[in-house]
Amino acid sequence: MDRRLNSEQLLDKWEKRRAIQNLMVKFFSQDYLLRREKDMYKNYWSKADDVCLAVNDGAYKGKDAVKGYYKAIEERTKLESSLIQKKYPTRLGDKTPEEVYGAGIMDMKALTAPVVEIAGDNQTAKGIWTIHGMNTKLTPGGQVSDWERGYVAADFVWEGDTWKVWHLLYVQDLDHASGYSWEEPEPVFPEDPVYAPVKEFHFPEPNVKKTVFEKYRADRPLQAPPAYPEPYETFSETFSYGM
Repeated sequence: MDRRLNSEQLLDKWEKRRAIQNLMVKFFSQDYLLRREKDMYKNYWSKADDVCLAVNDGAYKGKDAVKGYYKAIEERTKLESSLIQKKYPTRLGDKTPEEVYGAGIMDMKALTAPVVEIAGDNQTAKGIWTIHGMNTKLTPGGQVSDWERGYVAADFVWEGDTWKVWHLLYVQDLDHASGYSWEEPEPVFPEDPVYAPVKEFHFPEPNVKKTVFEKYRADRPLQAPPAYPEPYETFSETFSYGM
């Protein structure tokens, strides 16, 4: 399709692709690492009513459900930070909740292998990336470092003078403690009484329950990655990464 465009149109396509790449790096690679979950919906998501976030075991469909997902991350981070502060009173005991927020937790999602397509009408776009993540999670047994492998894909919509996320697919292919065989169950460490409240926290269930993508296990059948975008003219001609 691009071969039939003039130089000015090709430059516009290139700039729009660059803007999408920058958006996703800020969103996934930077803001997750810096624990900016409270601003993610406001900063990156569309104002459309039919926004959707699909994860491994279902989808958060609609504004309230998607906002609730990020609110839950924020609440979990507050809980984990307060427990880590309690565990290390000498280093963190005099810090305010704002200062200690995110302490001892890491969520690094490096994005690679992008495939981005801008619609012929320039009103929407699609993209997919591979995630190579390194995380430190808080469990009842303490802080555990994990490997994360997976995919993030999105439908974008042009709003005003910028791209916004319309539908997002975020699925993990692998989520497993580092240093242990991926073929074996996750290790369970002796419970630390300080961290015991972590097990009482539960994420809100997706309001659309469906197996979207199975995580790796030793007997999992071969599973293809999410569909890659192909050139299209208008969104009605293509598939959606939402549900």
